[in-house]
Amino acid sequence: METSHSGESRFVSDHLQIATTELREVVRQIQSEDIDSRVLRDFRNAVDHVRATAEAVRQWFELKEKGADPYSVLPTLGKERVRRTALLARDLNLDLDTMEVGIETAGLEGLYHSVDGLNKRLANMFNRH
Repeated sequence: METSHSGESRFVSDHLQIATTELREVVRQIQSEDIDSRVLRDFRNAVDHVRATAEAVRQWFELKEKGADPYSVLPTLGKERVRRTALLARDLNLDLDTMEVGIETAGLEGLYHSVDGLNKRLANMFNRH
């Protein structure tokens, strides 16, 4: 017998599927519009991130319903964050090169400190291996 919680999980999963399908359609439609390639690339990357995260949510619900460990989706989310951060860093480097982002850009100092901390942790990780 289906519990209310499992019904809610299916409801959320179905809506996530509908939303990601609609976002794919929006990407397809705006590709034919006169839009700067950087804006389109950012939108596509954001949609890819939403789709990957929505899939992790769907898997979370599915694993919970089956009595399996839903926390097993966390490495997938970590992998998605690494992928997304690498893309953002590449794009931000281009923005810095073209001077579209500069010292006056809001949030840049906070980004600097976050990236510095990340760089130190990654350096420690790679030095251990």
